[in-house]
Amino acid sequence: MSGEELGKLEKKMAQAVALILASGHRLPGVRGWELRRRLGKSFPKIINSLDSRLKQIGLRVKVVPDPEAGPEDLDRARFYIVLSDPLTLSDVQTLGYSLDELAILSATLAYLLAKNGSSSEKEVVEMLETKYPRWRVEAALERLARRGYLNRTEEGVISIGWRTLVEVDKQELLKAFASLSTEGAVSQEAEENSAEGEDST
Repeated sequence: MSGEELGKLEKKMAQAVALILASGHRLPGVRGWELRRRLGKSFPKIINSLDSRLKQIGLRVKVVPDPEAGPEDLDRARFYIVLSDPLTLSDVQTLGYSLDELAILSATLAYLLAKNGSSSEKEVVEMLETKYPRWRVEAALERLARRGYLNRTEEGVISIGWRTLVEVDKQELLKAFASLSTEGAVSQEAEENSAEGEDST
């Protein structure tokens, strides 16, 4: 690649960064068609070059397909710049969330994943109420929706939010949920054994 070509590529990558980070939309990131309009039809190659450059400093470009389009439809996909390693739930805790909120997030997301990404909020609340008071559940869901981890609609539907898709590793989430479930079962068994021991004395 000549010096002139390299200079043009550098300029295009800088434009791509500006588009992704300085989005004027309600949601962060930028749609593929917006990148195509500014960078030209070769924008996927420019994004690949940008991704390689970002990985040198622990970042990467993440492409989230539009749920109503196929994964090959880059024009409708949304592009983000994120950390190279997705956040685990323990990482999310460092952002100021309580253990109860993390457990509610983990249980809710696992439930939604089992329901193809969305469910009625009533069902979610009823599921969570088996472990937490309603006021705590509703407060946590409100905060998590406000932060983008969940979506809530006026029709009473709750679904996985953009921030979960971008930041949270789904496999880590499911492992964490399995761990929480196992710990809960062990704790419950220990309590039952303790109660049986007291009854026998």
